[in-house]
Amino acid sequence: MYRAILVPLDGSAFGEQALPVALSIARRASATVRLAHVHMAGQSPFMNLSMISADDIDGQARALERAYLERVAQRASSCLGTPTPIDLLDGPIATALCAYAQASDVDIIIMSTHGRGALRRVWLGSVAAALIRQAQTPILLVRPQQEHMHSTHEPDFRHVLLPLDGSSLAEQALEPAITLGTLTQARYTLLQALDPLIAEHTRPPYAVGLDRRLLADVKDHATTYLERVAARLRARSLQVETTLVVGSPAHAICDYARAHAVDLIAMATHGHGGLSRLLLGSVTDAVVHTADVPVLLERPCDPVV
Repeated sequence: MYRAILVPLDGSAFGEQALPVALSIARRASATVRLAHVHMAGQSPFMNLSMISADDIDGQARALERAYLERVAQRASSCLGTPTPIDLLDGPIATALCAYAQASDVDIIIMSTHGRGALRRVWLGSVAAALIRQAQTPILLVRPQQEHMHSTHEPDFRHVLLPLDGSSLAEQALEPAITLGTLTQARYTLLQALDPLIAEHTRPPYAVGLDRRLLADVKDHATTYLERVAARLRARSLQVETTLVVGSPAHAICDYARAHAVDLIAMATHGHGGLSRLLLGSVTDAVVHTADVPVLLERPCDPVV
């Protein structure tokens, strides 16, 4: 269960789009929302050099940044009915946020990530990517939407998609997803995407003449695996479905989410295989950049052998 939620802010309306999501979760979980902004010398988003004196520019920037946090905190407190703590940190940004989350016993970080086109913001995208690689805390990424720029839109996570790859590392995203989904009585879909290189309808030049019986065995093995995981979750009175799709994993995940009214995708930041030991796996990275719905990420720990 959540006790403390961290929302990093960069001073923009884009960044604040994570706040309604955090407030909704906090109300359901009776959790505290903490707001943080990382001060970077000479890079304050509130600085207007024509309106400030040359003396103590850094101090004036800090005062503006803290005033901003106080304004946002006042809005958040009025929604929650409880105080909203604020903290002005010092960079580097991702390192400061990770250290703060750990020191403050934060259970989840909720932040906006980069948008598309006119909504793209370098700060949000680069900080999110760095946090994914460093944070020991689950991260919920919310993509800014133009139509929600100044609204209090709160997504309701009723259908959670859990992509799995057959590894225990990927399965470590299950518990964070259930923790969040329990607050909204969500249903869950376990999905495994088979690479098209072994698909029945693969076309040249990729076709390798895979024996149809071997293909059937691969599909049967994947189906059995998904049902085994689903059975564990159903034993906990959770509503769980399974699906097996053929396609490039990242595209298959996002396509399924769009076609089946998925509200949230939950993934580990890497799965099986030697190269995927990199903290941000290629599939997760692609899903974060292309999914239309929030993405919950868990950095898994290597299983004890």
